[in-house]
Amino acid sequence: MEPTRPRTELLAPEVEMDNITTILDDTAVMHRLALRLPAGKITVLMGPSGVGKTTLIKHLVGLLEPSGGTVRFDGRDIWESTPAQWQDVRKGIGAMLGGSNLFTTSVFSSISVVENLIYTLEAIGVPEDERYDIAMRQLRELNLDEMADQMPESLPAHAWKRVALARALVTDAPLIVLDEIDVGLDQKHSEAMVNAVRKMHDRTGCTLLITTHTLELAREMADRLAIMVNGRIVAVGSPMELLDGVKSSDDFDQRYEFSDQSGPPRLEEAQADADRRPLEPRQAARGGRDRTMVTIAVIAIVLVIALFVLLKLLPG
Repeated sequence: MEPTRPRTELLAPEVEMDNITTILDDTAVMHRLALRLPAGKITVLMGPSGVGKTTLIKHLVGLLEPSGGTVRFDGRDIWESTPAQWQDVRKGIGAMLGGSNLFTTSVFSSISVVENLIYTLEAIGVPEDERYDIAMRQLRELNLDEMADQMPESLPAHAWKRVALARALVTDAPLIVLDEIDVGLDQKHSEAMVNAVRKMHDRTGCTLLITTHTLELAREMADRLAIMVNGRIVAVGSPMELLDGVKSSDDFDQRYEFSDQSGPPRLEEAQADADRRPLEPRQAARGGRDRTMVTIAVIAIVLVIALFVLLKLLPG
């Protein structure tokens, strides 16, 4: 009998990023970015390298707090959640990270391929006797079952990438985020990846965000396409509409990157927006705890000094 696929009690969320401003190392990466991911739909995000797509992903999955703006799941700002609330939210997110470390950040190199997936299933509370069968079924969908007992470091790059994808998909989470999904894959493995993602989405109806540079993948996968240039979303619509007449990456750059007259975000303007961001409850609570500890330490020092003076004043 097939094991029951893991499910959370959460429904596929609508995700809204509003007025997002991000400053990293004195560089304005994003300024007043707005993006909505409709519940249950596949949104594909495209844009030139270095425009902030991976940073946007980190805001969504809780790895990096934006300098300004809000990230809302069904109307609730996740960056205003308490640590306990955030843990509950995180169980409903499956993610494959890209960026400078590519997919290696989404795979543990110290445990085997199948153990990577089992660990993920354990984290969301899947019964122990179901984890192995669920993990192996996901590996078979990505032609990885024969590598199940190998260590990730022994695998070629395309296999490591597919392990990262398998970890993201295996939970059937209500929100799946896949960054640079097709980087490092040849035609054969790209097709297996597309099929696995499609099967997962058909099965779960999750909210899905994919970033890619590949025009064909965007046309094939996207219900909704968003174009990111110079730290903001410059176009949102159907892939048929936004990629009409776009036959190559040069055509894409000419239409979107080179025609954008606003240029990169200005640091001074981004800082002005970031300075208006209110202190988050978690930060406020942490600051309150820090102040309490300082107060206790000061009181303790005063008491020690007072006791020392009192002992000096006592006779003999």
